[in-house]
Amino acid sequence: MKTFDIDIFQLLILLGSVQGLIFAAIIFIRKKLRIRSNIFLSFMIVFIASSNIQHILIDMNYLTEDNFIRKLYLPLQWLIMPMFYLHIHEVIYQKKLSFRLRSILFIPVVIVFILHIIHFGLNYDTIPISEMPDYYSPGLLLYTNFTSFLYNGLIFYLIYNLLIHAKKTIKKTSTKKIKELKWYTSVIGVFIFIATLGLIVNLIVNILKIDHRIVTYTFLLLVSVVGYYLGYVAVYRSTIKVSGELLNKSTQSTGLSTYEKISSYIIEEKSYLDQEISLSEIASNFDISSGYLSQLFNTHSDQNFNDYINRLRIETSKKMLLEKQFENYTIESIGIECGFKSKSNFYTAFKKFTGKTPRNYAKR
Repeated sequence: MKTFDIDIFQLLILLGSVQGLIFAAIIFIRKKLRIRSNIFLSFMIVFIASSNIQHILIDMNYLTEDNFIRKLYLPLQWLIMPMFYLHIHEVIYQKKLSFRLRSILFIPVVIVFILHIIHFGLNYDTIPISEMPDYYSPGLLLYTNFTSFLYNGLIFYLIYNLLIHAKKTIKKTSTKKIKELKWYTSVIGVFIFIATLGLIVNLIVNILKIDHRIVTYTFLLLVSVVGYYLGYVAVYRSTIKVSGELLNKSTQSTGLSTYEKISSYIIEEKSYLDQEISLSEIASNFDISSGYLSQLFNTHSDQNFNDYINRLRIETSKKMLLEKQFENYTIESIGIECGFKSKSNFYTAFKKFTGKTPRNYAKR
């Protein structure tokens, strides 16, 4: 039976990787979570977890010197940042990438995977598998591992440009969207720090020829913690967003019905002709709060409650100004009949909704 030693660092990384894979599986399984932005994020977590597991199994000698996967060494870390870019792009634009961007993101990844396969194939034909170089041995695998940090730098640059462009195009009134972009900008800052640290670790391990395990494991733990934290928070935010959208749709549907009832009541009962009509009085009649009633009028009539009432009053006054039966009424009297408390209020509202004074309108 195969046995192997495991230290606390390796155990933590393996447990975190298993947790990450379970989390990604939950995203795929649950329909509520299975939106495009979350799918890209779950792939990012899968690649982080799988890359960590591969490293640990090699270092634990569970994948022995003659193991196919150990010598081939799948460079899964190359796929982490492209998935993060796809996630952010989907959150901001909700559309597919252009062919140019897809090429920038994935052609280098394809090339590296092909190089690893070619490297394995050439060595496989010439030397025993147990004598093939590992990924930390001088040669092609070491250079591609080093280059992955430079490639991540390119992805960081693309994401930064994406966020800057989004900030310029989003309206200043979209406070929630601006906060979301700021949050992603801070996440990018953390990732840049980690990538820089990884590059330094890579150089220290290979130039100074020291035992790589402590510094490498610390780096892998840091990547795991940040990656999984990002996944949990981003999925939570997207879930809240989707739930909020569904709740808003439901609320708007119910609110429209309530608004129509109130509007019909005001028109049929001619409540708008009452000088003392108020938001609180109407709200009380329908057993709702004044704030909710105000929101209903702002949402479904594109005007506030006062403007809604005054518009109805003005429409009535326009008819009175043109009908012969009211020709003996003064302008002020018509305004009072229509619910205005003073001549000045009537003139102000009439000018606002018609662009004319009551007298000029009557002269037509």
